[in-house]
Amino acid sequence: EAKYYNLIKNFSSIRDKRSKEILTILTFQFCLIIFLYSIYIITQNIIFKNIYIAIYLMGAFFTSYTLIKNPSLLIELTNRIYDFIIFHRSGILLYSYNFETGEETDESLIKGSILIGINHILSNFIDKKDQLNLIKMKNRQIILEYDTNHGYALLLTVNHKNSFIDNAVKSFMKKFTSLNKEKLKKLSGLIDISEFRNAKGLLSEFFEPFIIKN
Repeated sequence: EAKYYNLIKNFSSIRDKRSKEILTILTFQFCLIIFLYSIYIITQNIIFKNIYIAIYLMGAFFTSYTLIKNPSLLIELTNRIYDFIIFHRSGILLYSYNFETGEETDESLIKGSILIGINHILSNFIDKKDQLNLIKMKNRQIILEYDTNHGYALLLTVNHKNSFIDNAVKSFMKKFTSLNKEKLKKLSGLIDISEFRNAKGLLSEFFEPFIIKN
């Protein structure tokens, strides 16, 4: 029964509509199992025991099947990304996305905790061996990744760093660099950040479990 509780306890924070529908079904199953087991304890009627066991097994099968078919549900339940920012070494914001609202944001909306990470990005571009890649705060962590060859860095605020996010960041930066390396080389003076809007498509590709779906 613990598996049901772990799926249910973060229900309110799930942003994907399909995931919420699945969790609604699992929540109903969990409540029904508790109800039937309680009736069996009170009455000691073998019929309720058999019904309880049958529904429990069906629920366990459905849960396992759901997680196999929709692994992104487990990722969404156990991890959160809040902000995603790409900065040029000059301090110019190239792209910013808020995973909580599902919207692109501008520099004026950047919060204080993120500015701490940005300052580290800008101060660590020169000496690669001294680059800081993780800032731990009370309720979240700031992940920093640098591409010194092309003069930009990526910042994410998350609830905790894990291998899925690490791999997604590396894949994103590899493809972002491939698509924009000529633009990044020519950046000087007035910068047209609209040229980097292709980052949104890459977010959907590599961070799909965290993207809000209507």
